[in-house]
Amino acid sequence: MSLRFNRRSLLRGVLGGGAVALGIPTLDLFLDGHGQAWADGARLPVRFGTYFWGLGLTDTPAGGTRWVPKTTGPGYEITPELEALRPLRHKVSVLSGFRVIGDGRPNIVHWTGHASILSGVAPAVNNRMDAPSFDTRIADAIGGGTRFKVLDASASGKVVSYSTRTGAAFATPETTPLSLYTRLFGPGFQDPNNADWKPDPSIMLQQSVLSAVGDQRQALMASVGRADQQKLDQYFTAVREMENQLALGLERPEKCESCVVPGAPKSSIKGASVDVVNANTKAMARLLAMALACNQSRVFNFVHTPGASETYMAGASKIYHQITHDEPTDTRLGYQVETSRLAEQVMQGLGDFLAELDAIKEGDGTLLDRSLIMAFSDTGYAKIHSIENIPIFLAGGAGGRHKAGQHIAGKGDAVTRASLTAQMIAGAPAGEFGVGGMRTSRPIIELMA
Repeated sequence: MSLRFNRRSLLRGVLGGGAVALGIPTLDLFLDGHGQAWADGARLPVRFGTYFWGLGLTDTPAGGTRWVPKTTGPGYEITPELEALRPLRHKVSVLSGFRVIGDGRPNIVHWTGHASILSGVAPAVNNRMDAPSFDTRIADAIGGGTRFKVLDASASGKVVSYSTRTGAAFATPETTPLSLYTRLFGPGFQDPNNADWKPDPSIMLQQSVLSAVGDQRQALMASVGRADQQKLDQYFTAVREMENQLALGLERPEKCESCVVPGAPKSSIKGASVDVVNANTKAMARLLAMALACNQSRVFNFVHTPGASETYMAGASKIYHQITHDEPTDTRLGYQVETSRLAEQVMQGLGDFLAELDAIKEGDGTLLDRSLIMAFSDTGYAKIHSIENIPIFLAGGAGGRHKAGQHIAGKGDAVTRASLTAQMIAGAPAGEFGVGGMRTSRPIIELMA
């Protein structure tokens, strides 16, 4: 039987007794002659994602800024803590000088900052928001018609998400590359009628998803031109490489007589080292990019590290959060040296994340060119839990809607101006956002095409 493929097609098969479906990336076959729209004239979709990391960046009262560029507008200079963004500077806008206006409510440390950015309201209590997070509004506007309306992921191993529709209940994220892979590409392993059954994910990985959809895969390859065949080869290779990478973690290691499991220490550092978190970030970014490219989802939320981040440098005796409070400011340099070094490593995670999206060709550009990623933190100067000058970045072209590559100085304006701008660029019907002193109908027009 002859198979016909379109931009909504899925390659389907059976794996381990369960159904699997593999999306198809954007091919020239599905586009108009300019690579800017679908062949039927519909515009290519814009994707949106939030990216959160804890503990801000370095900008001290002593003037020891390590992230705010000196110049505004296009062509801003790369500061030490923005070095990881250098390759994509022309696709990333830097927003500095924006603050939370609490209207008399206290600063709930490691909560008020990002809760205000997301909900538009300074929260009254910890771990709750007084309004839905704005990503849900964007998901309602652009996330329909996809397999996953929203995808949530957390790279530090912590079950943390800041996406909420109620203000009290938050989304449950995938916390490992394997769990994210399983959700995106695998059957549902858990039998709801057997609470004691534990799945073996290696069953799925031992038999590639690509094998399960082999017949339809071959038919698709035979129906497209050379350029699309190259795109499919790249895509299928990336899927298989990720399967192989994840499978390594499921293999039983060889016995080693000299290996003795020690007893649990009396105290230990919580969380994961920053190199592990960054490795997870890169792997999960690759999976999310595949999901976006295959139109499995158009909206995601990603948490690199929670607000009171427990990540650390490998071999260090203190976690990042503790260092921000304990480390004195270098009197000569004007900033905390070790804290800034950690901030640079954390920002490497963001740089790697964006690079994965930019590596996927789509139409006449890349996946990042057709996405808008809003990256932000919970605080400005972490040592004093400041909610002024919270670092915010808008990355990606949003299909031509974002005039990227600029530095915008907020000069004390509410963080909700950035939130409103992101919603409008992403395609949500937002005329205003926020409550009280943070209520605004003024987007950052310099960033809007």
